[in-house]
Amino acid sequence: MPSLSQNARLKLANDVTFQSLGPGEETVVLSLNSGYLYTCNETTTAFLRRLDGRHPLATVIGLLFDEFQVPRETLSKDMTELAVKLLAEKLIVEES
Repeated sequence: MPSLSQNARLKLANDVTFQSLGPGEETVVLSLNSGYLYTCNETTTAFLRRLDGRHPLATVIGLLFDEFQVPRETLSKDMTELAVKLLAEKLIVEES
């Protein structure tokens, strides 16, 4: 799997939107260009909400660490892998 710098500043792609289905429910992510619809869990939703293109990936992961009770190394590995997958699916982009 390709690597991703912890300094990468990520944001949702312009054609992507997401909406929570309610407390304790999944979130729906829609790519308007492709028409693909995805669902995601609470952790992924929290991750997507924090991708603003201004903060590096390491900062976003740090904010998630404050919210979720998981080992920092596990969270960092999982969120970096998720970011790589979301980049490949063109759901998020790296801010230049």
